[in-house]
Amino acid sequence: MYNKKLANIYDIIYHFKDYPKDADYLLATMQEHSPSARSLLEAACGTGRFLKILESKYEVQGMDLSSEMLQEAAKCVPNVPLHQANMVDFSMEDRFDVVCCLFRSIAFVKTVDKFFSAVSSMANHLNPRGILVIEPFFTPETFWSDTITLNEYKSDSLKIAWMYTSKKVQDHARLDNQYLVGTPESVDHFSEVHEMGLFSEQDYQQAFAAAGLQLHHDPIGPSGVGLYIGKKN
Repeated sequence: MYNKKLANIYDIIYHFKDYPKDADYLLATMQEHSPSARSLLEAACGTGRFLKILESKYEVQGMDLSSEMLQEAAKCVPNVPLHQANMVDFSMEDRFDVVCCLFRSIAFVKTVDKFFSAVSSMANHLNPRGILVIEPFFTPETFWSDTITLNEYKSDSLKIAWMYTSKKVQDHARLDNQYLVGTPESVDHFSEVHEMGLFSEQDYQQAFAAAGLQLHHDPIGPSGVGLYIGKKN
């Protein structure tokens, strides 16, 4: 779960992500598989950047485990209902035509058991003929292990260096993130370790089937890592 320092700079460090382009792809996908959909829940909504775009097309709600991220989301989408809950075992009264989990956030459930539980929980919040849309993380075969990555952000008053190592530990990925955040006043350093599940296509097939969903796999998706769409009977 993201801490306050990371939540404050999250949108800045992901300045390169093209949310409008990705949202256009998602909207086309949702229109194809559920053209009459009107309501949408985004699990692991983060700072609300997708909700900001999707609220023009759907009645949207957001959910995230991190209170810090939800505070940022409330600034982005002040009129959208937001809920603090764990996608693994959440329970809400409302049901939705679309439930989605984007930007590879599903990986934060870490284990296969929790992955199955999360798919089941999200499917349980679908209306009849509703769709579950999940953007995956890497599989065990495609994960880039034993690498080092550096990203940077630069402006006159703010500079951020974000470096992390990527390692495969048993059946999950371990990203050891180090952040340097510099302003004219000071340079702050903090770190976070993210342990993320590496789920296979077979895991998706089995989890969606167990949840009573008819699965369609788009191998491309909005950002090149694919998309899983499950339709409720």
